Amino acid sequence: MLVEPVLSDADVAVRAARAGAAIARARFGSEHRRIEHAGPDFTTEADIEAERAIRAVLTRYRPDDGILGEELGASGDSSRRWLVDPICGTLNYSAGVPLFAVNVALDVDGVTAAAAVADPPAGRVLWTDGVHAWQAERAERAERAEDQGAEPGHRIAPSSSSRLVTVNLEGPDPGPIGSRLLFDETFRARFSPRCLSTTLALAWVAAGQHAGYITGGDLRDSVHWAAGIALCRAAGAVVTNLAGGDLHTGEHGMIAAADADTHTQLLATLDTMR
Repeated sequence: MLVEPVLSDADVAVRAARAGAAIARARFGSEHRRIEHAGPDFTTEADIEAERAIRAVLTRYRPDDGILGEELGASGDSSRRWLVDPICGTLNYSAGVPLFAVNVALDVDGVTAAAAVADPPAGRVLWTDGVHAWQAERAERAERAEDQGAEPGHRIAPSSSSRLVTVNLEGPDPGPIGSRLLFDETFRARFSPRCLSTTLALAWVAAGQHAGYITGGDLRDSVHWAAGIALCRAAGAVVTNLAGGDLHTGEHGMIAAADADTHTQLLATLDTMR
């Protein structure tokens, strides 16, 4: 009788993210049939295939857990729920731009207990057990990508040295503040702003590649944001709402900053625009 290995939640998150990344990487650069949503948003067959691969891993190792997926909706009823965004950055992906991520996070009674963010073109996975954040080794040693779990490569930590800050313009807010921020002379004198259509840039804050990330909107229970937020918190980044208060409260939105000084500067610039 085949006995499944006993895996930690972090192991399961990494294996699931790797499974989705394997599909995304294999289909990258090919033609994709679009399934249109409202406005410019759409889904591709690769998004759906990647989510199915992720769900297969989650169902295999955590059959009693619930799942909320970007493409296939909700299934199961449990206080343990996996939040899945199979390809975050579909517009980039379908255009052949190698900036997209695979996000998998486990929510347990409102707390993210484990998470993984895969960067398929780079062949790496950033993950957290809810305490520390790591970059996993590449998966070439495993026969299948999803057969390699959360083996630490090295701990990741934020850094403001790049001075790069991504401003997400796709959400409902910061809206006008976000567009004004990009052209603010004080902001541009301190930082180099970027606009990237993927939450991969949020994971870059945790990994020390970006100094900050700003977005608006209500981010609670979001398949897009949960994994990146968990990475930033575990790595030691400063994460607040747009007013500098607790995330998911008040003004909502998010400032994720590599350190307290960077957060103070970003918050001060936003304050001048209210």
